[in-house]
Amino acid sequence: KVEVIAVGPFAMNAMIVYSEETRRGFLIDPGDEVDRILTRVEELGVQIDAIVFTHGHIDHVAYAEEARTRLGVPTYLHKDDWQMAAAAPQQCMMFGLPPCPVVQIDHELPGSGPFEMSGFTFQAHHTPGHSPGSVTLVSTEHKKALVGDVVFAGSVGRTDLPGCSPKALDESIQRVILPLADDIVLYPGHGPTTTVGQERRSNPFLRALQ
Repeated sequence: KVEVIAVGPFAMNAMIVYSEETRRGFLIDPGDEVDRILTRVEELGVQIDAIVFTHGHIDHVAYAEEARTRLGVPTYLHKDDWQMAAAAPQQCMMFGLPPCPVVQIDHELPGSGPFEMSGFTFQAHHTPGHSPGSVTLVSTEHKKALVGDVVFAGSVGRTDLPGCSPKALDESIQRVILPLADDIVLYPGHGPTTTVGQERRSNPFLRALQ
């Protein structure tokens, strides 16, 4: 199961990914309102095994060090976004946000191959474009894809920030998102969940790439 909690001034989708049977799981992008996220974890009775970042932008990582410290679990982020995540305190100052510490990154999130966590096996795909180290995690068994800010309901991730590339984002979507089955549910970093089929039919950015 994937529970989405929109947090912070950027309305970023933090997620609790867990098994209803084993009550084990992991967090995706707990970048703000950590108390609220961990309260919900406690309510669900879930044991959190790790924190996984889809990418290193400020809204996804800014206050995640609090979650890492309180839970005592390892963190995962693709190496191409480590430097970006380390700059979060300076970005908080730029945006006028409360000070944030640098989140400790313990492990590199793979950009290809299987990624096993909490009893689930995902296929990891390096999907740069919105950020250099964006990673999409796909579970065909459970018909779910954790896509970060690669694609949204009706839109795609912005490409006007440092490290962005419109060409790379188009290539990532063509290589990873469009080949997925229509019934795969997409869990983006902002906005509502959607499906590959819905975006294939109605998302103007994806339609232009087919």
